[in-house]
Amino acid sequence: MLRRRRPPEDPLGHVDPAAAPPRLAGVVAGALESRRRYHDMVAGLRPGAVRDRLVETGERVDAGVAAVWAAAQRAGELERLLDTLDPERVTAEYKRVKRSGADPALEAALAQSFGSVQRLLNSLDDTEERLHLLDARLSAAVARAAEVALGGGTGADEVGAELDGVVSELTALRAALDEVG
Repeated sequence: MLRRRRPPEDPLGHVDPAAAPPRLAGVVAGALESRRRYHDMVAGLRPGAVRDRLVETGERVDAGVAAVWAAAQRAGELERLLDTLDPERVTAEYKRVKRSGADPALEAALAQSFGSVQRLLNSLDDTEERLHLLDARLSAAVARAAEVALGGGTGADEVGAELDGVVSELTALRAALDEVG
């Protein structure tokens, strides 16, 4: 009896831009698109040393996409946490008490809440900005890999190093998000 081999499961099949926070859905979609372009490019290469090296580098592309996804998911958790804190309410209360000259202890307590909320908002904005930059770098590395493929493999190490750098920065971004909340 012959058994059909099932194609291996996609390790990133769970990554879904629609499940990402709306402000980061484009970043996740961009990372997946870079991955698709990379794998399509490698699949179109003739067997040989260049293709083999780029197949190995493809694991780094996948790691980059997984790291984008993890950071986006963590940013979504931070966004949901902020929603429960209601930043607009915290800001309005703090401004109201500060203007009224009310009890200094109340003002100090509200100032602490306001400061915390502002730091969380800033972290979320910084995360979005860094994810956009790292997504652009991932896309640039894919374009560079195409050059390597056409150039006979020269520069494959540089592409790998760039992808390693992107993955390291994404991992650091995720760790920073873990420290925030």
